[in-house]
Amino acid sequence: MLQSITVLLATAILSGCTLISLTRKQPLVLDAPADVELVVYRQIGKSGQRVMSPVGLIRGGESVPLEPGEYLVANECSGYSFKQTRDKPTKIPVRRLSLILHGERVNQISESSPPGSAATEAASVPPEVQASPVPAVPADSGTTPAATSAEQSKNVESGAVQSAPAAPVVPAATVHTLCLDPLDGQRNEWRNRREFDILPGTTEFRIGGRLFKIENHGENSEKILLDLYPVTVVSTFPENHARFYLTPEEKESKSESSVVGTSANGSTWLLPGDYSLEVNGTRRKLSIERGALTEISVGVLRVDMPKNFPMEERLRAGGQPVFVYLDTGALLNMDNDYLVFPGSYTVSIEGSEVQDEFLVEAGQRTVVKTFAARVDVPPCPESFKSCRNPPGITIHREQKPYALMTVEPKLPFILLEGTYEYGVEGLRGIKRNLQRRSEALAGEPLARVKIKWDVRQAQGRFRTDLVRIESRGSNVFGRSLDLLFHKPEEVYVPAGSYDLTYFLGDPLADRVKTRQSLLLEPGQTREVVVPIYLEKVNKPEEAPNPALVRGAAVGENSAPRKGSSSGGSESGDSPAAQQLPQSLTPLRR
Repeated sequence: MLQSITVLLATAILSGCTLISLTRKQPLVLDAPADVELVVYRQIGKSGQRVMSPVGLIRGGESVPLEPGEYLVANECSGYSFKQTRDKPTKIPVRRLSLILHGERVNQISESSPPGSAATEAASVPPEVQASPVPAVPADSGTTPAATSAEQSKNVESGAVQSAPAAPVVPAATVHTLCLDPLDGQRNEWRNRREFDILPGTTEFRIGGRLFKIENHGENSEKILLDLYPVTVVSTFPENHARFYLTPEEKESKSESSVVGTSANGSTWLLPGDYSLEVNGTRRKLSIERGALTEISVGVLRVDMPKNFPMEERLRAGGQPVFVYLDTGALLNMDNDYLVFPGSYTVSIEGSEVQDEFLVEAGQRTVVKTFAARVDVPPCPESFKSCRNPPGITIHREQKPYALMTVEPKLPFILLEGTYEYGVEGLRGIKRNLQRRSEALAGEPLARVKIKWDVRQAQGRFRTDLVRIESRGSNVFGRSLDLLFHKPEEVYVPAGSYDLTYFLGDPLADRVKTRQSLLLEPGQTREVVVPIYLEKVNKPEEAPNPALVRGAAVGENSAPRKGSSSGGSESGDSPAAQQLPQSLTPLRR
């Protein structure tokens, strides 16, 4: 009996020990400074459908008992998954990343630093990140080496990088850091935060936009020191606010580039490497090197709108606001100052091929002058039932045949300073000098010519050919394309002195050049009669055969032929169309 009781008691003790062993908790130890605080999550569910259930907090130097299972400890940038067993405790070493800002003033505090919470920056620069004063360098040096560095930085670009002073006053520090939250993968962005706690594994950061990987293999909890160097955009125009954008050049990185914004007269600390800096569509390449304080100066570009430009009139006439393009494609407003990097830039008005190059120097303001114009259309006289809509106005330079821009009549437009001419679409070849007015906008004049084609019939091969309008005077020049028979009945030309010219005679022999003087005043409508002589056909009452009608031909191929019995030539102009052989009779209608 006693033996049986002893066996039962031993069995119960062994079973209890086994149960205690199955439910026994093992400690989780956090090897980190006392101010480190992490959240412990238990991972519940199958792989791919994990649910993170918070267990509690653990602080540096503490240990908490955990039941066997799968867990995750995480902060805002770093996470570590582990499996807790019943056999041994788990120890997690945490390494602290400290960003060393070389060239920063001692105990400097950024005015934009938000107080409190883990996302804020340190209240002052810790002793290990304070930098020594920077010695002076020659005036032609583009950067200043730190006291602990033997390297010299390279010039960013000729004329763009200025020499640093002997005792630089570095503006408020700005450090841009980005990481991914280990729980949801969302971006966490930080400004001016100096320290981060790194859990075991590989943690990716973007510092100043550049991708950087931090390794913690779990051997120890020593600090990780990362050196950063400043780039400062120097502007002597504090009233002009602009946003500068830094983009690292990462050839090996397959991830999307990160852009960092910064302001003028403020320093941004970056990892060594190559960067692209942009402001208002202008760009510069930067090479940040170890031990260098990089400075780059800017100037101002301004495109002035003409004085008293009638913008409301332009909008009422169907026009759009006027913008300015830089050679990089940036769209700028007129009458605004824009910070740009020093260099030469091509400036053009929107919708125009008119462009000029302008130089912007560091610390200087470059002002681009413009002027305005408008081409007016003559009113339609009451004696006419209607007038056709005027064609577009073409703007030219140096009397070139191609148009730099086309504008609508009665629409005010803007051009860069210079000498221009304007013409009319459909009447290519005639141009008038575009006058520049310094004060109120005055419209350039157009005139209208109503053409009445007087069809007549002649014996033999005598007929009219090559009808065109030729300029005569100092302010207008050129000649029109040949006008086709019965088309057009109405043309617009710039006001001025012209000749309505047509040729009469045998196309195979010699023809007489006849001119009719046209003095067209601004806004005037002039009606002219052009005789069209055709070869006589068998039945005069029938309509003329279109194949025999030739109201125009290619100008150069229709020059008068010498050796004709008539002895006429283009130099022997006839003063009027009535000087014709007596055999010519009007066409009966």
